[in-house]
Amino acid sequence: MFRQAGLKSTMVIAAMLAMMAARPARAQVNGGSIQGVVKSASGEPVSGAFVKLKNADRRLVFMVISQAQGRYTANNLPAGKYVVQGVGGEKQSEMSAPLDVAAGGKATADLSLTSDRAPALPNSWPGRPPGQGGGEAEGGGALPPLPDGAGKQIVMTKCSTCHDYARIVNSRFDKARWKDIIEDMRSYMQGSTQSKDLTEAESKELLDYVSEKFTGTRAGRAAPPVPDSNSRLPRKLMKGPEANYIAVEYTLPDAKAEPHEVAADTEGNGWVTQRTGGRLGKFDVKTLVYTEIDPPKAKSKNRLNGIVRAPDGKLWFLDGGPNRRWLTYDTRTREFNVFALPKLASGAASGNTMRVHPNGTVWLNSISANQVIRLDPKTKEFTVFDVPSGVKAGKTANPYGMAIDGAGNVWSVENNMNKVLRINPSTGKMDEYDVPLANAVPRKAGMDSEGNVWVGLHGAGKLMKIDYKTLKMTIYDPPTADAGVYSVQGDPKSKYVWFAEQQADKIARFDPQTQAFLEFPLPDAESDHRRIEVDSVNQNRIWWSGDTSGRMGYIEYLGGNGK
Repeated sequence: MFRQAGLKSTMVIAAMLAMMAARPARAQVNGGSIQGVVKSASGEPVSGAFVKLKNADRRLVFMVISQAQGRYTANNLPAGKYVVQGVGGEKQSEMSAPLDVAAGGKATADLSLTSDRAPALPNSWPGRPPGQGGGEAEGGGALPPLPDGAGKQIVMTKCSTCHDYARIVNSRFDKARWKDIIEDMRSYMQGSTQSKDLTEAESKELLDYVSEKFTGTRAGRAAPPVPDSNSRLPRKLMKGPEANYIAVEYTLPDAKAEPHEVAADTEGNGWVTQRTGGRLGKFDVKTLVYTEIDPPKAKSKNRLNGIVRAPDGKLWFLDGGPNRRWLTYDTRTREFNVFALPKLASGAASGNTMRVHPNGTVWLNSISANQVIRLDPKTKEFTVFDVPSGVKAGKTANPYGMAIDGAGNVWSVENNMNKVLRINPSTGKMDEYDVPLANAVPRKAGMDSEGNVWVGLHGAGKLMKIDYKTLKMTIYDPPTADAGVYSVQGDPKSKYVWFAEQQADKIARFDPQTQAFLEFPLPDAESDHRRIEVDSVNQNRIWWSGDTSGRMGYIEYLGGNGK
C-alpha cells in the first residue's frame, strides 16, 4: 500500500476560471440570470421549447425549457458572456447577440423560431451508422468491412481482442492521433498477461495502415460528418413533468481525455476518471469550476477507468494497463492510497465498473481478463473469480456492469455471452443466468432501493429488472426506440430507477410501481454518456460522463419525487 499524506494535488483549471474559483460564495460567482420569451415565426409564444445558453469562455452549456406564455429563466449563471438559442418543433432561432452577465446581474434575450432545423440524427452509437453499435451483436448488425492491406491482420488478431474493429473503421484521425491511440493500446497490452505487445515493426505497419485507410477521405471513405448539436433534441415540444428540468454541460479542456466514468462525492460534486488524460477531474456543483488532479506517479502513463464512491466518502478508482493498481482518494484530505494488483489476475485487469460491498471489500469487473476481482483493503488480499462461460468458450465473457443485491450477492453482466453472473461472496459459489432476449448486449447494472438488480440492454434498447429473491427477469420498453440503454442506477432514497439512453442522448427515469417513464434530453448530440450517477446530496440531480465527447454534466429534475 502507498500512502502520501498531505499530497499537493496538481490542479489544472480550465482557461478563464482561476479568478472565479477563488471566490467563496455561490451568490457572488453564479448569481446571474438570463430570461426571455420564445415565440414562433408568427409571434405566438411557444411553451416546451429548449433554450440553450452557451458560455464559451467557461466551456459551459445550460439548457432550460420555456414554460407558460413561452417564458424561460436560467438562474445561477456564472458571470461572463453568453449566446442563447431556442429550439422547438421543426424550427430554431438564430443565435442571440452576445450577452454580458455580471456577477449577480440579469440579462434578457427574446427568441424567435424562424430557422429550419437540421435533419434529425438517427439514434445510434456516436460516429456510427444505425445498427452498428458497440459490438458485432449490437442490434443484430454485422461488422463493417475491413479494407485489405498490410496491417489488416494486426487489426484482426491484436486490436480486436479488446474491442471490435468497427471502432477503427468508423474513425477518422490524422497520423499523429493514430500514433497516440496505438501507443495507448500498447500500454494496455504491456499490463496484460494474456495479450502480447506489438513489436516495433508491427506498430509501424499498423500505424501506416490505419493512417492510410482511415484518415480524412482517403480510400474513398468520407469522414463521418460532425452532427448538428441540436439534431438529437426531440421534435416534439416538452410537456408536463418532462419540461421541468435543467441541464448543465461542461467540455473538458483536453478533448482526448476520454472521461469514461463518473461518481458524485458526499458534497454533490461530480468526478470523472480520464482513460487517456490520466487524471481525476472534479466539477464543483456550487462554483461550476472544473479542476484536475494527478494521482501518484507510476512507471507508465495513467489509464484511469472505473470509479465509485465508498460509504466513507472516499473515491475508489482503477489505473489499468501496465500500472495494474487500484487507488483511493480522500476528497477532504487529498490523500491517496495505492493497492498494487498482483499477477494472480490475468489480462490487463482493466475495467470500467467498480463497486464497494457493504462488508468493505471492493470489486472490479476485468473486461479483457474474463475475471471478477475482489480486494479486501484491510488485509490487502486480492481474490479472482474466473467467469465460467468465458472459461468454457476459451475467450472473455467481457464482464461489464456490476451490482450488489439486497442479499449481498455480487452480480456481473456478461456483455459477450448475453448472461448475468451471480457470486456469493461468502462461499465463492457462482451461478450464471441467460438474459431472456437474443442479442440484448447487456451493459451496466445498478441496484434499486429494494435490493433488486437492474441492467441496461444496450443492443435491444430495453431495461431489465432481476428480482434478487425470485430471480425473475422482467423487461421494460422505454418510450424511445433504439435508445441504447447503457448505465442504470437506482435511487437509494426512493423507488425510482434512472438510466442512460446513450444512443438517443437522453437520461430517463422509470417508476416501477406505475411503470411510467420520464425522459430528459441532453443539450448536445452524441454526448456518449456511458455512465450516470445519482447525486448523493440531491437525488434529483443525475451526473453523466461522455467518453468520446469529452464532456460531463448533470440534469436536475425540478418536479420533486412522486410527480
